[in-house]
Order: sequence, then structure tokens, then C-alpha cells
Amino acid sequence: MNEQDLIDLGFAKEFGDESFYYYALDFGRGFSLITNSNDKLIEGKWFAEVFEENSIRFTSKEDLNEFISIINRNRNESNN
Repeated sequence: MNEQDLIDLGFAKEFGDESFYYYALDFGRGFSLITNSNDKLIEGKWFAEVFEENSIRFTSKEDLNEFISIINRNRNESNN
């Protein structure tokens, strides 16, 4: 994935400090997705993981879009 893919999916750019940044997408109550940082790209590509759970990694925009869509369709807005 590239940066524009992440932006298109609703991720927000977050700055760790002056030397690096990453992207995050918060769903609420501590459930969010976070990307690798610009200084830790692998072959120039971005990926997203479930925050605090790096065993779940999305490397394709299509899979990530499907996951986000499923989460958004099944959110209980009264619990946010």
C-alpha cells in the first residue's frame, strides 16, 4: 500500500516526533489500526496492524478496505 491508499481509507497522519510519522484509524474504546512508520517501511510499502496486536497485518488495500467496511457495518453506535 502507499500513503494515498491509507488516506483514502480514512487513516489520519500522526507524528511521533520530528523524525517520523505513521497513520492511525480509531474505531473507539481502544480499538484502532496503526501503520508502520515512514522510517520503517519494508520495500517502500506501508502496512496496517491492529494496535497492540502485531499478529494481524494488512498489506493490501483491498483486504484492509474489506475489514474496515465489516467493522463499520457492525458498529453499535450506542456503545461509542
